Amino acid sequence: MTNVPLHPPAGWYPDPAGTVAERFWDGQAWSQSTRDKPTLAEPLFTDPPAYAPSAPGITGYGVPNYGYAQAQPVSGRRVGGFWWRLLGFVIDIFIVNLVSMVITQLTGVTAMTEAAMNRWVQELAFWSETAAGPVPMPDSSYWMGALWGTLIGFALYGAYRVVFLGTMGATVGQLAVGLRTVVIGAEPEAKLGWKPAVIRGLLGSFFWAASLGLINGIFAAFSAKKQTLSDMASGTEVLKVR
Repeated sequence: MTNVPLHPPAGWYPDPAGTVAERFWDGQAWSQSTRDKPTLAEPLFTDPPAYAPSAPGITGYGVPNYGYAQAQPVSGRRVGGFWWRLLGFVIDIFIVNLVSMVITQLTGVTAMTEAAMNRWVQELAFWSETAAGPVPMPDSSYWMGALWGTLIGFALYGAYRVVFLGTMGATVGQLAVGLRTVVIGAEPEAKLGWKPAVIRGLLGSFFWAASLGLINGIFAAFSAKKQTLSDMASGTEVLKVR
């Protein structure tokens, strides 16, 4: 007599491919249909599974646990709060400003800007005594120094964010306060990847250099997933991992 293995009933099961979604088992094979995983406060366990089908052509494809309740326990993912993110941002800006100050000093940008500022102050003092002619304005060297300072800050902050996000999934400030940046829906330990790191890193640097950092950050206080504009553009979110 031939023993025929019993197929599990059709239904939604945790995706054996390892994603955070559920995949539909039609009673014979895995389908291409997926859905977001339902959440329950408590998982319900019954008898262990009696059958382990595999999807054709996919090595190590998993088992529909029809002996377990289909809804799984809630994941331990926690979205990073606004104040933790603000603290991490302050730490990052302190680091970047310190390095930027050293670079502008070494390249002569600071000296050029300060000299132009001193000339302007002297011209204003003279004008205040005589009131002759229009109010003096800073000369072109002042604006050139300000432009170079902004460009250096943008490039430095952008490179800093991209490198740390791409390699570690977090900036130094985020690491210090227990935050990590991931693609939306990914687990905290998932690697971010270079494409979202570049988009998020450069956009965040642009908003900061253009003095729009406050507007960008406010979105993290009021959006559903605590996302900034740069998070929304790059498809990322920030999680609290400790």
